[in-house]
Amino acid sequence: MIEIDGKRLHLSDIAAVAGGGTKVTLAPSAVDRMAASQRSARATALSRPVYGRSTGVGANRSVALDAANKDANVHGLNLLRSHAVDAGRVLDRETVRAMLVIRLSQLAAGSSGISPSVADAVVNMLNADALPEVREFGGIGTADLAALAGTALTLLGERPTMEGQDVPAPLDTWATEDALPFISSSALTIAQATLAHQRLATLVENLTTVSALSFAAMSGNPEALSPEVARAADSPAVTEVAGVLLGLVEGSGAPARIQDPYCLRTLPQALGSVVEELDALGTLLERLVVAGHENPLVFGSAEEGSNGVAHHGLFQMTSLARRIDALELAIGAACATNLRRISLLCDPAYTGLHRFLAGDDAGQSGVMMLEYVAAAAVGRIRANAQPVSLQTVVLSLGAEEDASFASVASSRMDSTVRALSTVVGIELLCASRALRLQGRTQGEFTSPRFRKALDAGLSLPADVQDRDLRPDVDAASHLAILPELGH
Repeated sequence: MIEIDGKRLHLSDIAAVAGGGTKVTLAPSAVDRMAASQRSARATALSRPVYGRSTGVGANRSVALDAANKDANVHGLNLLRSHAVDAGRVLDRETVRAMLVIRLSQLAAGSSGISPSVADAVVNMLNADALPEVREFGGIGTADLAALAGTALTLLGERPTMEGQDVPAPLDTWATEDALPFISSSALTIAQATLAHQRLATLVENLTTVSALSFAAMSGNPEALSPEVARAADSPAVTEVAGVLLGLVEGSGAPARIQDPYCLRTLPQALGSVVEELDALGTLLERLVVAGHENPLVFGSAEEGSNGVAHHGLFQMTSLARRIDALELAIGAACATNLRRISLLCDPAYTGLHRFLAGDDAGQSGVMMLEYVAAAAVGRIRANAQPVSLQTVVLSLGAEEDASFASVASSRMDSTVRALSTVVGIELLCASRALRLQGRTQGEFTSPRFRKALDAGLSLPADVQDRDLRPDVDAASHLAILPELGH
């Protein structure tokens, strides 16, 4: 059971809920905070116009709602129904669960003015795993209006759940004052980024270890990883990665060259850049999952007479789009070294083995085609690295003249994860095959982490005769996404 308090929510907890089976509950303090926010919003609405409560939205922001619509909740229901349209493929259950727990955490922050009963309904939906169907197209990085409006319709019983089961205790109606506050969030975009971030964190750890296997198989020169070089690095992340790599390759033997190719010599820079951007994205996500960014922002206390609202643009996910772009660029750049290491592992000049790690030199192709598969995956990663944060659009009769498109950046990160797992898996397959053929054993290496990775690689089929390598790639790619390569 994970308690949602609106103050702190670990990204790993989001991943745990998203994976299914982990329940959530609202902290009493969060319920009190939401109730106080609701009282403040109501008191403010009595004295001044409030966007979405007493006015229309978008280009209709200057249209005042009549008392009949407000009292009968007509406007709120109309807003949800009109904004619930999305299109494209249906998103997976894991992503939808992550969206719901993040939205719950944001509401618990107490800046929306929404009724706590709505948050309770989300808790029930999530714990019953009665999930709304959410499709891929709808958000543009200025709040996931379609996804959350559709969720609201499911909570009302107007839309079926993903598997057609009943929502526990569906809401009878939806107050106008709760409509815009519920959908004014980028919870889906943040959810997709969070899940991808967690997978990438594991992948990058495994990539670092697999790179060390390649380093050992090609008898790399550890001088490039030395403490003296690391201290001179231009980034703490590069310094850290150099130290990790040096520990991993300890005991790997005498270097074969005075100076290695870049794919070995600049490993700290290539991987350190990825780690740096991954950490920066993680820090931002940890803030976003507890951020009350609903527009308008509700603050103060009705009891103390300090209540108020502030209309703002914090829902514009500019920073998130930029952070994802930076991470994708770092991964795309680092992949050049992946491809080169895979290529050199096929070269007798670097391994002392047959071409393409084949069984003999009688024309066998060995792992030749794995270079092509890895290159195809890298092509996808590099395509995903084209910056999204430069995109924009003008909508709603010109009332909304910019958009971050963080939703696009976030949604395509899953594609990068899948492609990178293929690349890391192929390098693991090639490096472990090379070490096996060289007769290297675990006893030669001092690092437990290195030995675990080598053991994982050696668990792959040992047959080096030409054959169908698809099962090998599948198995290696699966290992690449498991913590510590599955050991």
